[in-house]
Amino acid sequence: MKTLSSSILVLAALAAVLAGCGGGGGSSKSNTPTGGGGVNGISVGNCLNGDENFLVQPSQRRLDGQSPAGVSFTLIFYKDNAAAKAAAAKKNKKFTAVVENGVIDFKGNPSTFAGAPPAKISPVELNAIKRCIDKTRG
Repeated sequence: MKTLSSSILVLAALAAVLAGCGGGGGSSKSNTPTGGGGVNGISVGNCLNGDENFLVQPSQRRLDGQSPAGVSFTLIFYKDNAAAKAAAAKKNKKFTAVVENGVIDFKGNPSTFAGAPPAKISPVELNAIKRCIDKTRG
């Protein structure tokens, strides 16, 4: 019995040590861009995940994820606003939105109930995306 409790104690101490390893220890500010600086998928994605309750998987030029309301979307960043507008013009307007130099595609979402139109990104969620883009611009 004594060796069992000793083993448990050793395992608990080992788990505590391992949990402490690899911790950053530093503080992170959500209002500073990360992921290379400037407006990109990583810095905007970190803001959306941390500050706006989105759930996104960021990469340098693209975000894939869900809005707080559960609408799935893809956000692709272009070199400037004109390039984003040109790219959006080639897509279905029902399922596309432009926010600054990003094009948001939310096609493929199911209807909230039978006979309703498919779910789409709300104006509140578009404003949250714009806030994060503006934050990363600095």
